[in-house]
Amino acid sequence: MKTALRQFFARRGAIPAACYLLTLAGWLVLGAWNFGSDAMARAGGTLTEQQLSLSAFQLVDLQGEGDGYVSTSGDPQIILEDVSDQVVRTLSYRAEFDAEPREMCLYYTTAAGEPYSQDKRVFPTMGEDGSYIYTLPRTTIVSLRLDPCSPDANTPVTVQFEGDAITLNAADALPSGLAYWLPSWYQLFCFVLYPALAGAILSWMRALWGEIRDRRKG
Repeated sequence: MKTALRQFFARRGAIPAACYLLTLAGWLVLGAWNFGSDAMARAGGTLTEQQLSLSAFQLVDLQGEGDGYVSTSGDPQIILEDVSDQVVRTLSYRAEFDAEPREMCLYYTTAAGEPYSQDKRVFPTMGEDGSYIYTLPRTTIVSLRLDPCSPDANTPVTVQFEGDAITLNAADALPSGLAYWLPSWYQLFCFVLYPALAGAILSWMRALWGEIRDRRKG
């Protein structure tokens, strides 16, 4: 085994190739772990699709008006105070705005009593059906705060949610099958870049160590 490894690493480009192989193996293991943890959560009843009426949320600076909600400040918020008894992977909804919503984001906390901060927030992607989808990190989520818009304080925005509801863990927003192993464009970029950088650094260190060893022998 040692001889085979020595022969492998004696070849040119062996170290970068090993870095890519290790990265690929780690990615496959991570995908399997995520797949398994979601399967266990579904079996345990903690990862389920839930369609929640806006009445289940605490509304801050949003006032119901007709079929919609009007912002009364530049920082309207929709808060779900405690989701610690369930697994939340995504939050999604369909909505229409009567003006430019500007910044839209979803804040989350990972500990009871923790304040919301910009370090823990995600931004939406647009689903094929026109829904806004927020994908949360794979960690314990304690509470959620949706900022549906960030209007000018003097220019109210009216938002109308389809069905007057927000959905947690919508089936079409969750990964399934091979999607657990399919990287995003950014992850693919990292997959190409970082193993190459690691391989270059390790190759340089190996060459440097070889020089130091040769000088000591000489």
